[in-house]
Amino acid sequence: MSSVAVQKEIPGPNGPQWSAEDYLFCLNKTAIYAVTRGLLPLLVMPHLTFLVDFVDAWLKREPDGAKKTVAALFDRWPQWSQRRIEGWVASPRIPNRGLLFLLLIPFALPLVVVVPWEAARAALSSSWDVVRKGVRGVPPLVTAVVVVFVTGDAWRILGTGFTVRFAVLVFFFVLASALFLVQRDCWEDIDAKPTEASTLLGGIKHERSTGFRGFIDCGIEPAPMLRPRGLGALWVYAGYWLLTAFALIVAAVIVSSTLIVIGVILINRDQTQTLANSVYVYQTFPGGAVVTKQLLSLSFSLGAFAAFFLVAAQHPDDRRTFMNNVLVCYRQALLVYSIYWRARDQAAEWTRVPVDVRPSDQQRRATAPESSPDTGSA
Repeated sequence: MSSVAVQKEIPGPNGPQWSAEDYLFCLNKTAIYAVTRGLLPLLVMPHLTFLVDFVDAWLKREPDGAKKTVAALFDRWPQWSQRRIEGWVASPRIPNRGLLFLLLIPFALPLVVVVPWEAARAALSSSWDVVRKGVRGVPPLVTAVVVVFVTGDAWRILGTGFTVRFAVLVFFFVLASALFLVQRDCWEDIDAKPTEASTLLGGIKHERSTGFRGFIDCGIEPAPMLRPRGLGALWVYAGYWLLTAFALIVAAVIVSSTLIVIGVILINRDQTQTLANSVYVYQTFPGGAVVTKQLLSLSFSLGAFAAFFLVAAQHPDDRRTFMNNVLVCYRQALLVYSIYWRARDQAAEWTRVPVDVRPSDQQRRATAPESSPDTGSA
């Protein structure tokens, strides 16, 4: 199945009517998108459990539905493997629940590769946006870093090597930068109004992620976001902090790398000795170019300082823009997560498959900030 034809909404009180195959295909794609964008602990087990319950109820209603089941869940697998799986699903000798749990294990294994790749790609993309726009928006940053870099006192103070003082200094700059950015209630930065949610979801271009769009067409609202509670809330808050810190670290590394390249080109061994009163050479290149401990120490210190200055010199509106750039992929994932739960609630009504939809504790306790402002703190 390469595409899904979602049936149009029918008149009357019953709402939209889906085939079980189309519904399962779209819900599965929606869950995979959210899981591979950092929400693995929030969704993977509830989704796998629901798949087992739904398919079990579906096959009891339609005993000949094994082929449709396989087409919905394993559409990208080779045809020979789909035929084998179809035979297992249709076999009366194998309990459906046990079989599906086994079959979904290899289905989930690619997440081991996809999740880290998607998380790193999203964070790097957001961080590059932050640096590119931030340097243009804060011109004194470039001037300050360059002036300090060519100052002899800076080489003697910050070019002492990778000492405890160096580690404390870098940690302080990154922590102070993060504290300038994060809010006690992370949902003030994460949540989206309906118009903003539409823009965020419109930015998802991945062709395999279109499952959730069918649900939106049938009236599912992505906003306000559902807010996980308990361990789920801690996971969201940890992701918020980690993405912020990662963006700052990437900004620091980009600045540091630029300074290292400039230092290797312009400053040789003798000049390092003059500036820092000491020299320790890690690598020598043709033409007298060297990479020294003093250069690396100074560059990384100034990179951390640049990350701090980037956020400390911002106006409040700039901070909001900064965080929007950092969190764009995370917010998209949480919007899709909200669509998933609202669409899952409609399983029995939309498909006429008699599955017992039991919302998880996360779903029952999720509230919009407008209706329960006192639950916003992490």
